Amino acid sequence: MGNTMGRGVLLVFCAIFAVVFGAGGYWAGLRPLAETALAAWTVRSWQPVPAQVLDVQLKQHAGSEGGTAYQVLARYRYAVAGQTYEAQRVGLDPNSRADNVGDWQAQWHRTLRQAQERGEFITAWVNPRAPAQALLDRSIRWRLQIFRLPFALVFTGVGVTAAWMFLRILRRPQDDVPDLEPTHSLAKGQGALWFFAVFWCGIAFPMAALFWSDGKGPWWVKGFMGVFVMIGVGLVSAAWQNSRKAWRYQGVGMTALPSRPTAGRSVEITLVLPARAVQQAGAENLYLQLAQYRVDESSSGSPERQVEVLKATARRQPTGEGGMRLVARFDLPDDVPTHGARRGGERVDWRLELVRADGALELAYDLAVEASTPSWAEAASVPDSFDRRAQWEQEVPIEPPAFGQDGAPSALDSPGMVKSAESPGFFPPGVRLSETPDAWSLAFEQTAWRWSAAVALALLALEWWVNDRIQPGALVLPSGFWGWLALLVLPAWALHAATRRWTLRVQDDGLVVRRGSWVWSHVATLPGESSQSLVRKLQYTAGGQAYHAVLGKDVSGHSQMLTPRLSGTAAAQAVGQAVARAWLDRRGRFTPGAQRPQVAAHSRAAWGGWAWLLAFGLLVWWAHGGRAVWWAGRSAVLQAPAAVASSRIWAPADARLMDAQNAGDASALAQALRDGANPNLLADSGSSVLMLAAHRGLLAHVEALLQAGAQPDLRQTAKDSERGDTALLRAFYGGHLVVAQRLVQAGASLQARNRWDWGPVHMAAQSGCVPCLDWLKEQGQSLTEPAPASRGETPAMLAAAKGQVAVLSWLDEQGVDLSQKDPHGKSALDWARWGGQQAAQEWLEQRARPR
Repeated sequence: MGNTMGRGVLLVFCAIFAVVFGAGGYWAGLRPLAETALAAWTVRSWQPVPAQVLDVQLKQHAGSEGGTAYQVLARYRYAVAGQTYEAQRVGLDPNSRADNVGDWQAQWHRTLRQAQERGEFITAWVNPRAPAQALLDRSIRWRLQIFRLPFALVFTGVGVTAAWMFLRILRRPQDDVPDLEPTHSLAKGQGALWFFAVFWCGIAFPMAALFWSDGKGPWWVKGFMGVFVMIGVGLVSAAWQNSRKAWRYQGVGMTALPSRPTAGRSVEITLVLPARAVQQAGAENLYLQLAQYRVDESSSGSPERQVEVLKATARRQPTGEGGMRLVARFDLPDDVPTHGARRGGERVDWRLELVRADGALELAYDLAVEASTPSWAEAASVPDSFDRRAQWEQEVPIEPPAFGQDGAPSALDSPGMVKSAESPGFFPPGVRLSETPDAWSLAFEQTAWRWSAAVALALLALEWWVNDRIQPGALVLPSGFWGWLALLVLPAWALHAATRRWTLRVQDDGLVVRRGSWVWSHVATLPGESSQSLVRKLQYTAGGQAYHAVLGKDVSGHSQMLTPRLSGTAAAQAVGQAVARAWLDRRGRFTPGAQRPQVAAHSRAAWGGWAWLLAFGLLVWWAHGGRAVWWAGRSAVLQAPAAVASSRIWAPADARLMDAQNAGDASALAQALRDGANPNLLADSGSSVLMLAAHRGLLAHVEALLQAGAQPDLRQTAKDSERGDTALLRAFYGGHLVVAQRLVQAGASLQARNRWDWGPVHMAAQSGCVPCLDWLKEQGQSLTEPAPASRGETPAMLAAAKGQVAVLSWLDEQGVDLSQKDPHGKSALDWARWGGQQAAQEWLEQRARPR
C-alpha cells in the first residue's frame, strides 16, 4: 500500500515537472530560437526597397518585478512594381513582443521617429516572391538569443529528465525487487554532478554573455559574472574527471562476509578491480580502509567529518581478465554505532574506501554495519566518544615542558623554536616570539581583522561613490538612516580592526594578555604558576580544519584566553609549551623589591582611538561646510554687533554679482564680472548665477555670464535636496525659449537630465510653454520619454499635475497617447487629480468620453 502511494506521488511529481519545465523551455526558449533562425535563413534573399514611415510608437509594459519592457510598433509604406504596400514588421520576430534586453526597441523607435519627422525614407527588406511581406531589420538580435538560451537548455533539460524518470517509474513493475548489488560513490554521483554542472552553466554562461556584451554595464558587475563562469568551468571539469574515473572503475564489484557486519566481530571485504583500474599509475599502492563519518543533515550541504578509520593489510590476487582482487579483514570495535543511526545530532555513515598511497580517495561503498545493541537503545546505552558537542566543551591539558638531564627545565633554544614530541619544531605561522630584558613576548598576527578593516573602508568608499558624496568644493552628507549608519559605524570598525593587537607577555611576576586597539582596550593578568596547567580548547572549525585556543586560569579561577584561535592541536600545543617554558625561565630571574610597571586588568574604551574618530568627524564637518560657518562666526565677532544675514563670506565682486542678479540689474552684473566676479558662482541654494538668470528669463544676464566663461552645463548637485538641474533645464522650467536657444548655441546639451530623469520636454511641459515644445520636437526630442528615476512619469503626466491644459491639447494634436500609464498604473488623469488641477481633470475626462 505504502509502496503504491509513494510510486504515485513520484509519478505526479515527475509529470508536473515534465509539463511545466518542458512547456516553459519550448515556448520561451526552443520555439523563439528556432523561429529566429528560420526567419534569418528565409530573409537572406529579400531585396531592399525605400519605405516611408507612417506611424511609430514605443509601448511600455510593466514587468513582474517593477521593470519596464518596451515594444516598438511601426507602420510604413513602400512600392514594388508600381503597387503600394503597407507593413508593420520591424525585426525577424514575426510576432513582435516587448522586452528590455538591450536598447534595440528604443533605437529603432528613435530612428523611425526621426525619419518620420524629417520626411526621410528608410530601407525595408521585401520578399520578391510575396511583396506584401517586409521587415526593417534582418539582423539577428544576439543578446536576445543569449537571453533565451537558459530557457532552451535548462528548462528543457529539466523537463526531459523529469519525463524520462516518469517513463522509467511507469514501466518498472510494481513488484520489482530492487537491485541488491552495492553501488560505489562514483556511479551514484555521476548523473547528479553532470546535471548540476549543465544547470549552472546553462544559466551562468548566457547571463555572463549578456553582461559582457553590454558596453554600458559597470566593470565590477562584469567581473562578478566572471566568477560564476569560473565556477561553471570548475563544475564541468569536476564532472569530466568523475566520469573518467567512473569509466576506469566500470565493472568493479564488492562483497562483504557477513553482508551486515556486527560490532565486536570481524568482516572480510573483497573488492574486485577491473583491468583498466589495475593498469593506471599507482595501482600497486591502492589499499582498503573502513571509515566512520558523521554527517550533519541539519546544515546546508550536509557537511561531514571523518571520525574513525580502521585499516587492514589487503591480500592481492590477480584475476584471469587482468584485474585484481583485494581481500582485507577488519576487526570492528565493540562500541561501533549502526550505519544510518543518529548520534549526537548527526547521521552515522560507515564506508569502505579505496585509497591511494597519498591518501586521495578513489571510490567508496556504504557498508551496513550494525551495533551490538538495538538501534533504539544504542544512543542511551553506549557513550559516544565522537560527539561533536562534547568536543566543544572538552579542555585538553597541554603537556608540561620537557626537563633536561639535570632535572631543570630546558630553555627555549631560539625565539622561534619549541622542542616537543607532538608539537611542530617551530611556531605556527602568525606567531612571533621575542625576548626583552623584562619579559618574553608573543605577538599574534591579526590578518582576519586587517581584511575586515579593508572591507569596511571599501564599503564606505562604495557608499560615497554610489551616492556621489564628494562634489567639487563640497561634501554631501547622507540624508537617510543607512547613510548615516555607514558614515558612523564603518570608520569606527575600520580603525578598530586595522589597529587591533594581541600580545602575551610572560614576566617574572606573572602573565599579561593584551588584546585591543585604538578604540577598545582589554587587559587580563594571570599568576605565573597557571602557565604550568594550561589547556587547549576547540573554538571553531572551517573547511575541515579545527582551530584551538590556549586557556589559563586567573586568580579567581576563571578561564582566560591567552591566544587567539590557532590552526590545529599541534599549534596550540607548541604555543602552550612555549608559555610554560618562558615562565620557568623568567621565574628564575625574579628580583624581590624590583620596580615593575603595574598593569591592572580592565576592559574599557581606548580614548586615543575615539579622539581619532572625533578628528575624523570634525574633518567631515569642515569639508561639508563647517569652515564657512566658522569663518562667518569670526567675522560676526569682528564686525559691529549687527545681525549677520548669512553665514557665508562673499568676496566683494561676488557679493555685487549676486546682488545684481537678485535686483535684475544687467549693467551692475556686467560690471561685477569685469571686476573679477566668479561667473560660475553658486548661491546658498546650490544654484549657479546662470541657472538663476535662465530661470527668470534674463537674457542680458545670461549673455554676460556666458561671455565671462560661465559653464552652460554646470549641474546643481551641492545639496541632496536639489534636483541636479542645469541652466537649460531651468530655462525650460521657466518657459523662456529664447534663453534656452542661446544656451544651446553656447553648448548646453539637450540630453541633460536631472536626478529625477526630467529632461527639457518634461520641464517645458510643466511651464506650459507650447512654443518650447514645438522647438524641442523639431530638435528630435521625444514627447513621451518616461522618467524612470522618479515614478516613470511622462511630460503629459507632469503637465496634467501642473494644470497645463494648453500643453495637453497640443500633445493630443501630436498623437501622444494621454491614456498611457506609468509603471504604477497612473495615467495623466490620475496625475491631474493628485495635483488638484480641476481644469485639467475635466478636460481629460471630457476627452475620454465616447463621441
